[in-house]
Amino acid sequence: MPHVPRLLRFRISDFGFRISLLALALAASAQAGAFRASAHGNQALLPRGCGSCHVGHGPPGSPMLPGAVADTCLTCHGDSTARAATTSRGALAKGDAMADIAADARKPSRHPLPSPGQPAPPPARLGAAVQLASSVVTCSSCHDTHYLVKTPAQDVADLTRVKQTGNARHGARPEYETCYRCHGAATRAAGQRDIQSLFRQGNPSFHPVEAIGRNPDVLSLIPPYTPRSFIACTSCHGSDQANGPRGPHGSAFKPILKAHFQPNDGLAESAEQYALCYRCHNRNTLVLNRTSGFFEFHNQHIVDIRASCRTCHNVHGSPRYTHLIDFDTRVVFPNAQGSLTFEDRGVRRGACSLLCHNKEHNLRSY
Repeated sequence: MPHVPRLLRFRISDFGFRISLLALALAASAQAGAFRASAHGNQALLPRGCGSCHVGHGPPGSPMLPGAVADTCLTCHGDSTARAATTSRGALAKGDAMADIAADARKPSRHPLPSPGQPAPPPARLGAAVQLASSVVTCSSCHDTHYLVKTPAQDVADLTRVKQTGNARHGARPEYETCYRCHGAATRAAGQRDIQSLFRQGNPSFHPVEAIGRNPDVLSLIPPYTPRSFIACTSCHGSDQANGPRGPHGSAFKPILKAHFQPNDGLAESAEQYALCYRCHNRNTLVLNRTSGFFEFHNQHIVDIRASCRTCHNVHGSPRYTHLIDFDTRVVFPNAQGSLTFEDRGVRRGACSLLCHNKEHNLRSY
């Protein structure tokens, strides 16, 4: 502003600076208010307040914690022995019971927490391509321990909205955005699939995580699910125990699934083999009843031939075909003409060109 007098320039600049400070103060006040309303800000639960988690000095580079982030969190969110020790030193109210996240973190399939003495990745670095198979995450990779807004469990409570997460690192935002920070198009690790691209609303089909599904004709859904329902990443991924901790900390079933899903061919169909699918889809309508009017070939493929649901369908979504069709190329191959395709021919009608279980399909219709 060369034509503006120097004093006026100073006053304009000073005014802008004051506005910036005010905006920061309001943002800090809003977050502080959210913190005070949360469990971590409630001194009836954490009698020492900030001192329940923080100490005057901590390990170099740490946020003044007595140890690693995960170790600190699990003093309250671990087993009963850890909680009893925390209560005895006055940092946790007596009688407060919480889910044992430490138990899930030890299960065969889990988000890998650091080993004792192993440094955790700082939150600012998450989002870059990381080797998920060998790297670790920590509690603050997904959770903001200060910005805690309680949100209801929406797996069944409200199926007409995208599930929100109140204590994610970016505040009260859709849950899937937290997952995309490591499993997204620009952030996935080498060798890992881009899950975000499978849920894109422009795809021919997808499970309704970001948007309502494209197919209004899903007769197998179990109430309260309807073709206009939303689900979330944690509708399928999470503890395998009904009373286990909320969130995808760990499970007995890979990859951190709430129930068993058999991705390989050759095993007899049962309620246990595809328990994950049958949480939302009626087994009798979907598979067992040949005359249900839904798709009798499900029975032939899954029961008679013992093909897995994954042989034909991708449980996240398909960038190529309707009905989540995305062939498993480990067992489905091009036919003699070199075709490996599906053709949608209308409501519950289609045709396949492929080679599967030594059966040649050339526009094989159903």
